Amino acid sequence: MQFSIQAWKNIENIYQAILEMPFVKELESGSLDKQIFQHYIIQDGIYLGEFARVLAIISAKAPQPDTQLKFANSVREAIVVERLLHENFFVEFGIKAQDALATNPSPTCLNYTNFLIATAYQYNFAITVAAVLPCFWIYLEVGKHIYQTASAKANSYQKWIDTYIDADFEASVNYVIQVADREAEKASVKELELMNQVFYRASQFEWMFWDSAYQLEKWKI
Repeated sequence: MQFSIQAWKNIENIYQAILEMPFVKELESGSLDKQIFQHYIIQDGIYLGEFARVLAIISAKAPQPDTQLKFANSVREAIVVERLLHENFFVEFGIKAQDALATNPSPTCLNYTNFLIATAYQYNFAITVAAVLPCFWIYLEVGKHIYQTASAKANSYQKWIDTYIDADFEASVNYVIQVADREAEKASVKELELMNQVFYRASQFEWMFWDSAYQLEKWKI
């Protein structure tokens, strides 16, 4: 069985739990509290900045030049998306740039990005690709679900929802899946076990990231 098929099967319960989250349900209906969404996109901007660093490490570790280039382009895309957050959605949802820049990462955001960075430094290319894959793949699948089920009637989040459907992003996700499958075929038993472990852990963090936004998570002390 291909790595991606088995890995997704392992996290199917997490994916279904994400679809049932209040954050996702209320984003679909347009009833999500504005403060929660503001919290989410600020933390998402922080996350993307660190995610770009992880992708840069992956690019440096890539065994083939074309793979290096693909992940280098992903770094650029992550930075561009972060800028678009500031320029477009921050303005639209009343977030001042200086306030966003002064915001610390939430505990979940910090733990998630630290996990990815530590994995990138500690492990090889294959294992690190497996760790970042849930961010790409779950985001795409959840985005498709939201786009298909969202109420377009007076949904104040429609512009954000529309960003989920992007052919270039879907192509990028499919490429990362293919790379993970290719590397898994060459992996040792131990490496394959670690690939599954980090994929599962990152998927848990995906659920936690949405939940932390809904809870307006902050440092308690």
